[in-house]
Amino acid sequence: MNKKKPSLFTIRKKRKEKHPQIIVGADRTSFESVGLTHSRRSGKSYNNPLPDNPNKKNQTQSYFKKRIIRDFKFLFSKAFKNYQLSNEDIEEIKKFLDKKKKK
Repeated sequence: MNKKKPSLFTIRKKRKEKHPQIIVGADRTSFESVGLTHSRRSGKSYNNPLPDNPNKKNQTQSYFKKRIIRDFKFLFSKAFKNYQLSNEDIEEIKKFLDKKKKK
């Protein structure tokens, strides 16, 4: 069976979540993702800012959440076509993931 491997750093909608999710990890049955939002804070913690907004139609500042969610692949929709992460955004997310793995 020749299945296409999902690409990392794509943006998808997750069932029962209000915000789009950035895929940061994948295995056979699940995705790891972080939420994408316009809010500076989530609860008591501050979100990490992105240099560019992935939605090119919207020019407001966007952030990604510090919480990594791991859930089944079937709960995620197809990748959004109108959202595109820049290289600076991807580097910022990779720095965050490296710090998170060191803890």
